[in-house]
Amino acid sequence: MQPAPANRLDLRAIPYHRATPGQHAQAVRWVEQHLHNHFPTLSVTELSEAYHQFQPDLWESRAGIDLDYVDLARLTQHLAHSPRVPELDPPIYCGDACYLAELLDHLQQVARNLLPELAAGPLAGHSRLMALLEQLATGNAVVERVLRETRNNPQRASTDPA
Repeated sequence: MQPAPANRLDLRAIPYHRATPGQHAQAVRWVEQHLHNHFPTLSVTELSEAYHQFQPDLWESRAGIDLDYVDLARLTQHLAHSPRVPELDPPIYCGDACYLAELLDHLQQVARNLLPELAAGPLAGHSRLMALLEQLATGNAVVERVLRETRNNPQRASTDPA
């Protein structure tokens, strides 16, 4: 487990169940500072409830209390899928989701354009059909990475809110 600021040498891990109420309060303030811009509609009370449900270990240093970066990321993902967070209009998707949506839209448009040509005659759209098939057969690194990561970790796979 790596603490959020990895360059500090004066760290001490505190398991969630051994932290004092004051240390928990400091951790909730730290979480609120780090996640407020991501979840501006959540109150400190709601962030505190999510923090206590999640029960992450704390890291103490001379600078104060904070969370491990991985725990903060998991708490962020937990909050993002929580009913506490209203759906955003428009929803915000990660760069990979936008890229994959644009790719699928492009491939669907190419296929739609090919349909009338193929209906006109068996060889009419041959070169464009071959180009589409070659593009599909080549594969896509983003698609492969997303599929690999979501197959290896089912909790990361989630449905789009759209």
